[in-house]
Amino acid sequence: MKALSAKLSVRTEAWDRVKAKLFRKTENTPAVYLELGEIPEPDLIGPDWVKVRSIVSGISDLDESVALNGDPLPFSSFITFPYVPGNENVGIVTEIGNNVQGIELGERVVINPLLSCRTRGIDPPCVSCASGNPSSCHNFGQGAPGPGVIIGACKSTFGGWADSFIAHKSQVRMIPHSVETDLAIMVPEFARALRAVLQHSPSAGDTVVIVGAGSLGLLTLIALQMTGYKNKTLVLAEHPFEGDLARKFSNVRVAFTQGHGTAFEEVSEFVGGIVRYPETGRPAIAGGADLVYETTGTKQNVEDALYLTGERKKLVLMGMRAISDLDPAPLWFKALNVVATSFSGKESDSRETFDMALEMALEGCLPIADLVTHRFSLQDYRQAFGVLRDRSVSKAVKVMFQHVV
Repeated sequence: MKALSAKLSVRTEAWDRVKAKLFRKTENTPAVYLELGEIPEPDLIGPDWVKVRSIVSGISDLDESVALNGDPLPFSSFITFPYVPGNENVGIVTEIGNNVQGIELGERVVINPLLSCRTRGIDPPCVSCASGNPSSCHNFGQGAPGPGVIIGACKSTFGGWADSFIAHKSQVRMIPHSVETDLAIMVPEFARALRAVLQHSPSAGDTVVIVGAGSLGLLTLIALQMTGYKNKTLVLAEHPFEGDLARKFSNVRVAFTQGHGTAFEEVSEFVGGIVRYPETGRPAIAGGADLVYETTGTKQNVEDALYLTGERKKLVLMGMRAISDLDPAPLWFKALNVVATSFSGKESDSRETFDMALEMALEGCLPIADLVTHRFSLQDYRQAFGVLRDRSVSKAVKVMFQHVV
């Protein structure tokens, strides 16, 4: 079958280790590269697993940071190479294990990608999984399917950037024929946004800042709307078209960033803070927002978000990228409450976030399908990353790989 695999450049990795040991150089150079080719189809690794033929697979922020920017993998301790990326997947079931019930061949499905204790058959589950927080599972390196946090970053399961991949029965959610594929493909990322909002909700009267107006930032804005929060909200966008989308989804204020601290004056006016311009270094804000959702994961935006958060207030980190050399000064002087979210979990009513997100999508009340802007075949992966690299021209939000089924 055809697959776009992520492989490790052994020569680059070895040179990085030499530099770290001999020259105390610790900067990361891109050691991961993509290769399009033919590979064998994955086999089911147990009776509780199914095989899925890919229909569409999104390019997530994690995929983009590794494949486009050469960023270090944020959970590289649980990855073995080569692996097939693609953690936002819709496909058709083509093979079913002997213990699988309620899932039929030919069903169109969307996949919850997390590979925690339940998918690994580990019982009793770890403390995190038992408490409803499988994103913090203690067993990402144990049991079948081996090392990996999610489908799309696990060697054994493959991911949606291949013609087929495998998933545990607990990860599979069937999609009614009436639901558009473009709507279903946005559910995995919307579940991440919904998780952040439900776990870290604004209180009445809080000022809210969303850093980033890519797909995750816009989905966070939609999640706030869908859960009934009407707080005073400002969205920090990079491109004008992103600001237009934010205003389309909600009556929010939009500011634009063009480098470190460039939106501080507007944010300061929004939250009632004071911008301070030092003789050297970057500007800072005295005061800040009550709640900040940082959705990009880039070093520049995370550092800005630290300064934009008010003293003893909360910053929620959502973008999944590895960051080095981060300026910790705001943590010291503002005594911030910094938390992070990633994938689905159990919410206060014991429902899974992923199922709540899917339910909202099935009810037809979410405009999330509007975020799908581009689709490419696997063969055209360079063009796919090209439109992401130049968003100011392409106006790309969610870019997908479309498979022929």
